[in-house]
Amino acid sequence: MFKLGEYDEVEASDIAAYLKEAGVRVELKPSICAFMESAVYLEGRLSQLKERVEDFEVYDRYIEALKTALAEGAEAEDFVDRYLSTLDPSWNEKKGEMAEFLEDDSIGTDGGGDSPEEMMEQAADLLDMLEAIQFMGSAIELNEIEIEDGPRGLLDDDPILRILVDPDECDPDDELIKPILAVRLDKRVEVRLDEMTTPLAKDVDDEFADEYPEEYYMISSIGMTMERLLDPPGDSNKIDLDEFRETLVFEEDMVDFVMMVDGTAVAEDIVRVLKKEGVIKIKNDKITWKK
Repeated sequence: MFKLGEYDEVEASDIAAYLKEAGVRVELKPSICAFMESAVYLEGRLSQLKERVEDFEVYDRYIEALKTALAEGAEAEDFVDRYLSTLDPSWNEKKGEMAEFLEDDSIGTDGGGDSPEEMMEQAADLLDMLEAIQFMGSAIELNEIEIEDGPRGLLDDDPILRILVDPDECDPDDELIKPILAVRLDKRVEVRLDEMTTPLAKDVDDEFADEYPEEYYMISSIGMTMERLLDPPGDSNKIDLDEFRETLVFEEDMVDFVMMVDGTAVAEDIVRVLKKEGVIKIKNDKITWKK
């Protein structure tokens, strides 16, 4: 089987639907995966952190924005927007643009007409907002403030805060140092394709190539490879394994580029697939096509 990749359930089902409609045999294998991320924080009272963290002004802004949102009693579903709007009055206009920026078909393309400079600016804004939201979330949790049924409680004058820091710039013996290893369990689905039916992917709906261009070309590479091997590569129907490997290196003209495929590392695996499907037989180092 050809492993296409691992996806969330929705994407895996969507990809499988496109390919099955074209006649490709698809196998989905769900599994539980763990994703880990480590970081080092300083955690303590505001008064303690101000003594340790340079350029604390940005966190002062976060704190004031959080106090404002809490004081106004914003509902839970509007709380983050109210917080971010206090930080950046243009947030309501920007969030639509950021949503578009995060869409799969906007990344790595022309960005809907945006220049590279505009896309970099959008990415920087997004990172700033994510940092602000992370700070807000930890402050609410550490100070035990409830916002689910509308904010209950306010941030006092010396709240407990958690700030991400560079461990190389901190004293490892500082009592406020807090290394965190975050482990997130998630469900992923491995999409695997039957190699012999991958040539049928050329009949897949055009939308598939638009929505999943990387997957489309990966499938095309194995599909072209298998299609080339259904018949002997030369005048003779018998070649040795080294000659077989050479057939797995080729170029194919696509619409806007040339695709270069090199399958030499999986030559023996492809031989086993072709043998199992009755296309070839192999004896010692000789491969013979049956037709």
